Amino acid sequence: MGEKTSVTRRVLLQASAASACTFALGGVVTSNVEAHAEGTNSKTANDGERYGFLVGLARCSGCGRCVEACRKENNLSDDTPDRRRVMSFKRTRGKKFFVSTACMHCAEPSCMNVCPAGAISKDASGVVRVNPNVCIGCKYCYQACPYEVPQYNAVSMDKCDCCLGSGVAIGEEPYCVRACKFGALKFGPLSELLESTNGSAVPIAEANDPSCLLLGSGK
Repeated sequence: MGEKTSVTRRVLLQASAASACTFALGGVVTSNVEAHAEGTNSKTANDGERYGFLVGLARCSGCGRCVEACRKENNLSDDTPDRRRVMSFKRTRGKKFFVSTACMHCAEPSCMNVCPAGAISKDASGVVRVNPNVCIGCKYCYQACPYEVPQYNAVSMDKCDCCLGSGVAIGEEPYCVRACKFGALKFGPLSELLESTNGSAVPIAEANDPSCLLLGSGK
């Protein structure tokens, strides 16, 4: 990963090493967890319940079924990069662990803010989507995204839309979640996902307030 995603990498590594999923990154992450716990109970700027993903480090085997299901069920063309990626990391003692990530569906999406064509929008559930018929391929969104999420095919920018474009209604499980045989991926209102971990999950990163929680290997 590049420099832009270094914050995510540090959080992942420290979450994996934490025995009870409680850790600090220079004192910043701990305060962020408290703020996020309060923030997930509030509505988004669009007045809807904010949805997102929960990633369980201890359960991800790195099998890639989530990636395959995403490509197949969303009918991604051969020239369209994967919307979801499985990355591997090593703890200080050398043990490897995996994490599945896609678009973070940020509360403050930089991609949407910089798009000159207005091709990117965020709905009432907090899901950030791109309209390929409006995208002009300028790549401003890629440059602005802290997580290097936007990718491009021959037509436009492409990224995760929680399978809404494939007919999955908000509140239903996206295909990546359905494909995971180990329960490493969950999707739903962030407040409910946080509650399901007894408050142990933490934001996967800090920039732009992403709608993705991380549960470390202590659970």
